[in-house]
Amino acid sequence: MAAAARSRVAHLLRQLQRATCRCPAHSHTYSQAPAFSPYGKTTDYAFEMAVSNIRYGAGVTKEVGMDLQNMGAKNVCLMTDKNLSQLPPVQIVMDSLMKNGINFKVYDNVRVEPTDKSPNYFRNWE
Repeated sequence: MAAAARSRVAHLLRQLQRATCRCPAHSHTYSQAPAFSPYGKTTDYAFEMAVSNIRYGAGVTKEVGMDLQNMGAKNVCLMTDKNLSQLPPVQIVMDSLMKNGINFKVYDNVRVEPTDKSPNYFRNWE
């Protein structure tokens, strides 16, 4: 029974490895793990993933102010660009920050490709 379970886990791990990202940067053909590992006979299949919290779904943008309040944020810089600053999501974030008593300033000069002058502009921004 243990050999069958081990075989199923090994098969699942191989399937997951084959289903990885197919973009040019990550679509290499070599295996990321050696086929004959000294740990091949172990029954410990534990692993750990340390990731940021990601929240998605209807209405989560309204929770930004509450989250920052829970983190103890006092002064926040809301960074966006000129176009996004005119759209509802940015207004929803600003409303949430105000509702939760978070002091904030909006920096709306973010660029996709910053130039060498961008840090100087932000340094002088108030």
